[in-house]
Amino acid sequence: MLLDGFWTEIGGLFTQMHWAVIMLLCLGVVLCIIEAVVTGFGIFGIAGIVCEIAGVITHAVISGSAAQVFFLLLIIVLVMVLITLLFVRSAKYGLLARSAIVENKTAIPTDYREKAEKELSNLVGKEGLTLTECRPVGKIRIGEQTYEAQSRTSIIEKGEVIKVVAIEDARLVIDKITY
Repeated sequence: MLLDGFWTEIGGLFTQMHWAVIMLLCLGVVLCIIEAVVTGFGIFGIAGIVCEIAGVITHAVISGSAAQVFFLLLIIVLVMVLITLLFVRSAKYGLLARSAIVENKTAIPTDYREKAEKELSNLVGKEGLTLTECRPVGKIRIGEQTYEAQSRTSIIEKGEVIKVVAIEDARLVIDKITY
């Protein structure tokens, strides 16, 4: 008997839904999809949520059935979760991943640190001159090249003679040379 009431409410939800409710719900889903694709201020997302809420309230007023409203809300949540999962999957593996909408690459290459340390490794042991104060980071000159370096101990004034002692995190580590 209880099961008959359940199926009656489900059947009533789909057969007695007013056209205005259907239009509001469909418009809400479309606007939420647009918000997911075209990120920005959130106008489409807010309008989509407002349309969904208006559709549910309109159906509640027209049908007068709390069970139908509950089932309608459940269906809306399931549809939104499904759309979100599809977008996430598409952003990772599908068409969105190959489009300009989703940025998959970082601004710095993943092997940046290894390349930088390899290029700088030949400078260990070389002497140079500070171009700026190193507090602890500053600019140095070795030969004709300018580099960014970090003082290992204290502040090194501008114009001091330095020696590269190590490379840490793709940065030259220097010490002041005292004669």
